[in-house]
Amino acid sequence: MLSAVILAAGDSSRMGRPKALLEWRGLPFIEHVCAALRKAGVEDRVVVLGKSSAEILAAWHPAGEKVAVNVKPENGQLSSLKAGLLDASPAAEGYMVCLADQPTVPADTYKKIIAFWSERKDQVVIPKTFRALDSRFKRGHPVILPASARALCFEAPLEKGLHWVTHHSSVQVADLEVKDPEVIRDFDTPEDYEALVKAG
Repeated sequence: MLSAVILAAGDSSRMGRPKALLEWRGLPFIEHVCAALRKAGVEDRVVVLGKSSAEILAAWHPAGEKVAVNVKPENGQLSSLKAGLLDASPAAEGYMVCLADQPTVPADTYKKIIAFWSERKDQVVIPKTFRALDSRFKRGHPVILPASARALCFEAPLEKGLHWVTHHSSVQVADLEVKDPEVIRDFDTPEDYEALVKAG
C-alpha cells in the first residue's frame, strides 16, 4: 500500500495567509489535494499542519485524512515530513510526498505516478516535465519514497532537506516524464494566486 503525506505546515510568509485555505473553484487548496488523492485511490493520507493548524481545522474538515502537527515548522519541510511519517501506516510500501500548494495536480497525474511506482517500489520516483520557460526538464512533486528510505528521512540533517534523502548513495531514483506542467507549479505569492483565480 501507499501512504500520502501532504505538507501544509509552512508559514506562507510570502502569501500572507495560510496557503492551505486559499480558495479555488469553491474549495480550499488542501481539499483539492486531498480529494485528488482520494480519487487516485490513496487510502492512507496524513496532512501535516503547523502554527495555523487551528485556523485550518476550523475551516476545513478532514474526510478520512489523519492530521499531524509539526510544532516547529520553522525547522523546514523535512521536519514536517518526519511528523507525517510518524502517523503514516506502518504497512506502507511507499510514501507519496505531496504539497498543499499544488491544488491543480489532477487525480490522473497521481494515478500515473503511482502506476509507475508500483513497478519499481524499491526506488524513489520523481515526476518531471518540460518547462518551456528555459527549454529544459524540471523535477516536481509529488515524490514517492520507498519504505526503505523512511529511516533516511529521520537521519537526514534538517538543513539538507529531502534532497539529502533523494541523493543518498543507497537510493535509486527513477524519473517519470509527465506531460503535466502542474507538477512543477506552486503558489507562493498573491500574484501567483491571483493568476490562478483569473484563469478559473
